[in-house]
Amino acid sequence: MLLAAGLLDLGFALFHAAFWRLFGWPERLEASGRLNTAITQTLNAMLGFVFLVYGAVLIWQSGQAGVPPLLPLAGAAFWSLRLALQFVWFDLKPWPSKLIAAFFAVTAVVHLLAVWR
Repeated sequence: MLLAAGLLDLGFALFHAAFWRLFGWPERLEASGRLNTAITQTLNAMLGFVFLVYGAVLIWQSGQAGVPPLLPLAGAAFWSLRLALQFVWFDLKPWPSKLIAAFFAVTAVVHLLAVWR
C-alpha cells in the first residue's frame, strides 16, 4: 500500500504540473491581480514539489521494514482534509469536480490502508 500511496502522490504532482496548460495560467489568473497570480502559481509549484518528494519517500519506504506509520497517516489526513474542502469551496455538480473528489477519497483510503501494511 505504501507503493500505491506514493504513486498516487506522484500522479498528483504531475496533475499540478499540468495546471498551467489545463487552466490557461497565467493569463486566466491575471484578473485576480499580479500578486495573487504570483502567489497562486508559487503555491502550486511548491505543492507539486511536496507531492513529488512525499511520493518518492513513500515509494522508498515501501521497500523498508519497520517504517513508522507517521507519513501515510499524515497523507490520509491531508487527503481527507482536501476532500472536505472540495465540498466547501467547489461546485460538485460538474462531473470533473465529482471525479476529482472521488480521487481524493480513494487516495485518502489508500494512505490510511498503508498505515496498517
